Amino acid sequence: MGKHDATQRPLRVGIISAAWGAKAHLPAWRSLDGIEVTAICTSRPETAAKAASDFNVERAFHDFRAMAADPDIDIIDCGTRPPLRYDMVMAALKAGKHVYNGIPFAKDLADAQAMTLAWQKAGTVAAVDAFMQAVPAIVQMKEMLDSGWIGDTFGSDIAFEVPLFTAQQCNAPGYTWFADPANGASTVRNLGSHMLNVLVHFFGSVSSVASDMSLALEEWPVDGEVLRPQVPDRSSLLLRHGSGLPTRLEANWAKIGGDGFRFSIWGSKGRLEARAPVFPMAHDTRLFGTQNPALGLAELKEITLQPEYLQVPGCHAVADRPETGLLALASIFASMRDAINGHGKAAPDFAQALHVQTVVESAVQAAAERRWMDL
Repeated sequence: MGKHDATQRPLRVGIISAAWGAKAHLPAWRSLDGIEVTAICTSRPETAAKAASDFNVERAFHDFRAMAADPDIDIIDCGTRPPLRYDMVMAALKAGKHVYNGIPFAKDLADAQAMTLAWQKAGTVAAVDAFMQAVPAIVQMKEMLDSGWIGDTFGSDIAFEVPLFTAQQCNAPGYTWFADPANGASTVRNLGSHMLNVLVHFFGSVSSVASDMSLALEEWPVDGEVLRPQVPDRSSLLLRHGSGLPTRLEANWAKIGGDGFRFSIWGSKGRLEARAPVFPMAHDTRLFGTQNPALGLAELKEITLQPEYLQVPGCHAVADRPETGLLALASIFASMRDAINGHGKAAPDFAQALHVQTVVESAVQAAAERRWMDL
């Protein structure tokens, strides 16, 4: 990753969303040299003004189109759920802005294709919120894999199993929109998209997929009422990458006592595994491994994370601070900043996100038709 050129004028960011965008993205943007967050947008004048005041942002917008058209803004950070984000992304790209888009990338494949085509035509820098791959433990894991630490790679499992919703209570009250398929939601679209981005980042494109999906928890208690989800709360995927490598993915948001996040890779010389109690963050994701070839259960020992993976050039975020996604988000934002300034490439970009969306849609079809799907 190239370093920010201090002689360049700061890049100016406008954030759409006073929820996730302001609480998680804003601190990460502000941790970077060469970046100024100058605007925030919500859907109403009064909430926009309050958000600008609460988060000490200079300008308030209540129309994302006006924000996109503003010549004093360089980067549009699009928050909210997938169906709403589509128009935001398209307006920003039409105005020639650099764009940061959330995950799930889109509500469906048609929207994903349209956004990617608009990005290619605009020629601007665009990245997505798949920040698992920027978590320090996972970055070091990738470097160790590429250096041959486990030898020839034989396979990989990745899982995210947590009780976001249970029959007793809703543990994620801000994410009840997950229940509605019109929002482009389900375990494979939400949790699965994040993990698929990691698998594609590590092992390249997916060539075929088989899957099974089901809804087990049919009622969520939310604020004294009962919400009835209409999407699968469990998704199991078998994947074959273009290289021939087999991988497996498990997503479940209603598993009581779930093990959180696990990502294992094994090969001819050893095994590596990243673990996190819930969604992987810089401060709580640990790396384990073994190069013991003996038969039986070889003990996985914790691997110390090296200092170079715990910092980002031109960034003042601290890896062990518990803010949601802080250092990993800052790492992706920094790749955007540097790419805009002519250094390197932003990642993960819309091309990777479109491929992941294609895998997601193929997995949904594979589950419905009970067969392998070739991409």
